[in-house]
Amino acid sequence: MRRGERGSVTLVMASVLAMSAVLGALLVDVAIAARARARAQSAADAAALAAAQELVVPRRDPAEVAREYAQRAGALLVSCRCDPGGGEVVVGVRLEVDLPFLGREVSATARARAVVALPDGTAGLQPWFAARLGCLFGRVRGLWVVSGFRTRAEQARLWREKPELAAPPGHSMHELGLAADLGFAGSGTEAAAHREALGCGLTFPVPNEPWHLEPAP
Repeated sequence: MRRGERGSVTLVMASVLAMSAVLGALLVDVAIAARARARAQSAADAAALAAAQELVVPRRDPAEVAREYAQRAGALLVSCRCDPGGGEVVVGVRLEVDLPFLGREVSATARARAVVALPDGTAGLQPWFAARLGCLFGRVRGLWVVSGFRTRAEQARLWREKPELAAPPGHSMHELGLAADLGFAGSGTEAAAHREALGCGLTFPVPNEPWHLEPAP
């Protein structure tokens, strides 16, 4: 091989090696960006689930809880649709990441939605009260809603039929969507429901009606 040809081969090899190095560096940036997107999604999922728990048993502002969980994962909470009276949470987060080869900072964003599962028979109840029922039903198996929301006419009819049990129309928490009468699979289920109720923000306030459930004060 002549000297000129050897020089051309060397130049081609150098170019190939340089391109390989550039491609490798780009692949590193792509991998970093992909990991950042995955971390952002994990942060959004955790934030949404944590905020949804506050809808079930409120202790703190759902948005503050979502922000805290996002920060734990290194992300920033940028939006939180988490109405304390609602039944779902939608959050958006942003995570900043440096790409060393490109020499720039980019943002990885993600959104997540968490819905509070509601038991059958909760239509018409206040969403946050229904969410608390979902908490209790998740802890105790063998429960069902016998009577939930009632209209004024339904309450009046029940009062006429069972005045010893039903409150007069206009005086029942059922009409406000803030009471539910439960059915129990057995005495053990009833005892478990009474034991777990307060942990879900609920109470059985009427001694002679162990099935009647309302929000805890």
